[in-house]
Amino acid sequence: MHSQALQASVLSRVGPTLRPLAAPWPALVVIADTNVLASRACNAVRRGRDEELLSGLAGNGRSNIYVSAHVPEELVEHLPAIAASSDVPVSEASGVLWNEIMPAIPVVDLAVRDYLSPRVRTMLCTDRELPRRLRGDPDDIGTTALAELLAPAVILSSDSVFTRLGFANTDAATWVGLAYGLLRVAGFEARLGDAALLAELAARTGAAAGGAAVRAIRSYPVPAIGLLAGAVVLAGRLGYLDLARWREGWHRFREAIGPWREGLTVALEEHQAARGALRVIEPAGLPTVEQAAARHLARRRAALTPRELRDELSWSGFTASGAELRRGMLSHPAFSRRPGDRFVLGRYSVSMVDCIEG
Repeated sequence: MHSQALQASVLSRVGPTLRPLAAPWPALVVIADTNVLASRACNAVRRGRDEELLSGLAGNGRSNIYVSAHVPEELVEHLPAIAASSDVPVSEASGVLWNEIMPAIPVVDLAVRDYLSPRVRTMLCTDRELPRRLRGDPDDIGTTALAELLAPAVILSSDSVFTRLGFANTDAATWVGLAYGLLRVAGFEARLGDAALLAELAARTGAAAGGAAVRAIRSYPVPAIGLLAGAVVLAGRLGYLDLARWREGWHRFREAIGPWREGLTVALEEHQAARGALRVIEPAGLPTVEQAAARHLARRRAALTPRELRDELSWSGFTASGAELRRGMLSHPAFSRRPGDRFVLGRYSVSMVDCIEG
């Protein structure tokens, strides 16, 4: 019952958390490949409903989706065949893909150096003399390199090459279930971020009210003492100073929150189980300036100046000057510069017509 309530709550979420970095777990970035995007567009057409899985992942703020630069062109090339195999009109699948799914998914261009790590280069091993489990696929190297750039990341794909090489743990029959598990994980973490924000706002409000009260007492001590004495007398007459009454109220409060506490415990256990089922590509070694900037911007989904980015990265223990960050982002194609010297990660894909004409 708790699981069904949690799933319904997550899937009904309509907006991103305002604190994507607030949960105690690092946010997982999602790297999607061509087949996943095209198949979900066809699935939405076949069911006659909006596409909720990828839209939910992209919209909650804790599982932002990105694709490598080769994906839009592959979508144009392969969507007709995928639509035909799904028995749906390609025009309708194309409308869902380019009008509903892709507008929320930035495309990230990579630098040559992003393909050179030993982990990514395994995708280039295509020697037929090697066992199949050790053979890669150069067509998928962009997805792998992007996952390493934005790590910790989860690759969503139905292609077995990622599973063979240890980058994922799903195949064509299981990736959808894993994606829904990831959606539940991200939705739960997003709600924790919302709760953290509300708690912080309440604490700040209480601190501000307390500070104002202290200043008022210092400025007008005699009236303040009189009001305090009157409040104590009134509380005593109403029974609010009765210790037995406080104990009874505390006991009722604990009984009232019991089901909520139990529900939270179950939700945390389910969250840990779902997160543990994911094959996560973790960061390897100390991040470069470009990697640190890309990973932070991938989760913040905000345009930041180099100085703002410097300050936010310092909270996580990464130290770099604003000038270093600016040079790194200007020299790497993954970043887009906005007015006001603000930077974001990636760019949004062009339309299908532009892809075809290009």
